[in-house]
Amino acid sequence: MQKKVIHWIAIVALGLITIGIYQPKSHHSDIRIRGFESLAIAEALADHQGFSNPFLPMPTGPSAHIPPLYPAYLAFIMALFGSGVLGAQIIIWSAATLLAVQMMLFPLLAEELGLGFWTGVVAAVAWMMAGIPPSYTWESNYAAVLVIAVSFLMGKSLVAELTTKQIIVCGVLWGLLLLTQPATLLILPAWMLLLFLRKAMSLRKIAVLGLLPLLVVAPWMVRNFLVFHHFVFIRDNVGLELAVSNNACASALFEDNDRSQCFAATHPNENYEEAMKVRQLGEVEYNRQRLAEAKAWILANPDGFARLTAQRFLAFWLPPKSENKGNGIIWRPIVVQAFTLLSLAGLFLLWKSGRAGAYVVALWMVFFPPIYYLVQFMDRYRYPIFWVTFLCGSYFLAEVMRGLFGVRQSEAQADPAA
Repeated sequence: MQKKVIHWIAIVALGLITIGIYQPKSHHSDIRIRGFESLAIAEALADHQGFSNPFLPMPTGPSAHIPPLYPAYLAFIMALFGSGVLGAQIIIWSAATLLAVQMMLFPLLAEELGLGFWTGVVAAVAWMMAGIPPSYTWESNYAAVLVIAVSFLMGKSLVAELTTKQIIVCGVLWGLLLLTQPATLLILPAWMLLLFLRKAMSLRKIAVLGLLPLLVVAPWMVRNFLVFHHFVFIRDNVGLELAVSNNACASALFEDNDRSQCFAATHPNENYEEAMKVRQLGEVEYNRQRLAEAKAWILANPDGFARLTAQRFLAFWLPPKSENKGNGIIWRPIVVQAFTLLSLAGLFLLWKSGRAGAYVVALWMVFFPPIYYLVQFMDRYRYPIFWVTFLCGSYFLAEVMRGLFGVRQSEAQADPAA
């Protein structure tokens, strides 16, 4: 009982400290800043224009440029409180609160995956040391909480068969996660295959687990078909992002492309001519043409594509410093880089001591990042799986400390003079 009380004190303290460090300033009203597609679509929704007009230069019509759940959430707040100072404060404070919730979940997830409660506390402290503030302009922090939520159930499923209620909750959470961050799609079938191979769940339950997220996503897919008269799973921007990231002027990092004006020359959020093409062609056809453009450049420049891909791979795992709101902010990347390297050793130790937790961590490390190796890197792309880095890195440090303490203890017992 006393142990539980101490744990809950630690959890609450993490939340309060997070809010204390990252509390929004009272004068902020950044919701009025233009240039973020999520905010632009949210404003269109709040103004009863539908899910549309993501780009700055002009209204471009119906959109599936970004996943729908986060803009819908922003629009709900704007509809109730406006897009002025009050609405901005609520959105900004909700982002800070959700980051606090994420830090509070770290110890619980660490315990569930077999890393130990206090490893999770250390991981939360490491996040704060790295200086990764909440983001309200994009869905990254919101996706991270959903990723942690489904990871709880993924860990449980590899230890004991999930109940029907847990399967329903997990399926709904996965559907919401896909509507928030479609890049998580590959993890779901990989996890289902692992459940099948390990005989951790009946085939019928695995099928239900795969069907439920599709049912949650289905209304959005129906909307996309009715609007665009083409199948669009969740978002339609792959062609655009590949073309913007793989061309003659492209660099591996968004911030470099932003400084060089390569981004402004190729993306409809800053280029009037490209925005006009979106308006004239519609998003689906525009992205089809941009995909063909990207494929042509990649085939004609395999060495350049390989170089950019290698640089983006390195940037994803060892991100540079960023202070750009569009890119995501990391104040002290050296902390992230150190814990990334430590996390590999931590995963090895976890594999030896607790396979279930190691499987969950490995699934996220292997199947989440691949799409980001192909497009210009932004630090916010890493946000949803930062917990992997900090938990595994902290686990390695904890195991080293336990090992050192054990050696010292055994040496003291063996020494008659001790």
